[in-house]
Amino acid sequence: MSDPLNSANRLSFNNTEGGLFCSYTNKNGSKVAAGLRRIFPNQGVRTVQSIELIASGPNEGAIICQTPGVFSINCGELPSGRTADQDGIAGVWYAENGDIVLDAPSGTIRILAENIELISTGNPDDGKGNVSISADATFRSDSDRVKIEAGDVCSMNGENEINLNSTNKISYTGELKADEGHDLGTIFSSLGAGSKTPLQWKKVFKKLKDIV
Repeated sequence: MSDPLNSANRLSFNNTEGGLFCSYTNKNGSKVAAGLRRIFPNQGVRTVQSIELIASGPNEGAIICQTPGVFSINCGELPSGRTADQDGIAGVWYAENGDIVLDAPSGTIRILAENIELISTGNPDDGKGNVSISADATFRSDSDRVKIEAGDVCSMNGENEINLNSTNKISYTGELKADEGHDLGTIFSSLGAGSKTPLQWKKVFKKLKDIV
């Protein structure tokens, strides 16, 4: 795709394997100041191998990298600020504004390290500071210990069932309230059983009366 406004500035240095191309427009309609590109002998490759410096258009100020193979970054032999207690900084990806997205629609994203920290610093009053995890299938956790603390309320809900298992013991501290039979259809099968107080049974029957 040519750029008639920049035709006078268009310049390229290339051979049959690759080249440096200046002042052209890419398929997204962005003007590229300079692009380093490999010339693939195989026309069946759909993704180019290139680095583009975007000058204007939809992606102004961006650097766009593409490759049909592995994109590998190796660093950290001499990390900055390394001390006896700190490992130093080997890599930084800083976004002043906006989101950072890691997307692998047909693969798995793995994060491997001695320690992994997820830190959210937003203001709760603005609806920020959250860490959200959503899984269409099983959420698995396998570790030596699990510690969950909440400053206000800690809630756990299972649509069908919640199992708490221990090969040794289960301990709890504080007041315990067991409220059984939320399903009104189980009133008659469990009447007189469980841990409901007379006041709780009164509320259950009131609820049933209001529904009927």
